Amino acid sequence: MKLTAEYILGQFNNSGKKHLIITGWRGKGKTTLFSKIVNIIADGKILPGLTSGMVPKQGVMLRDNISGKEAAIGIYCPEKAEIGKNMIPYSDGFYVVGIPAMEYALKCESKWFSMDEIGFLESSEKEFQNAVLKTMEEKHLVAVIRKMEKGKVPFVDDILSREDVYILDLDDYDTSEYWD
Repeated sequence: MKLTAEYILGQFNNSGKKHLIITGWRGKGKTTLFSKIVNIIADGKILPGLTSGMVPKQGVMLRDNISGKEAAIGIYCPEKAEIGKNMIPYSDGFYVVGIPAMEYALKCESKWFSMDEIGFLESSEKEFQNAVLKTMEEKHLVAVIRKMEKGKVPFVDDILSREDVYILDLDDYDTSEYWD
């Protein structure tokens, strides 16, 4: 059986869950699949949400999908970062872009909110975490979470352990031929 965005959305809808989380280790196709699912959900519109992207040797930027506004949420700093990570969180982006994007989503018509991706940078920002959880209470979340060791990022563990979350773990599938 070949996984497609349509098939996954059907499984999600049949689950009765409110939120769809795509997870897996690096390189499994999470963002590619996420983009295809968001395109179906959004039906030709731009879905309210946040997209993060890494700028090599500089940091991680957070972009509001609606306004296009961007701000840094992580700064490349290998000498100060935790072992195994070369980014340190940078709070401003969460307050300048992240929280306002969720405030907008709570007021708009869309029942969905998207996040590509949620990870360790968010772990030190309690107000941002609270905004995500509030948005999850009122909207449906479709998100990517890169797989991490359980216990490393409690915020991620909290999201993944919610009873209203449908988790698609791409590590359970051979994704080498999917999403065409």
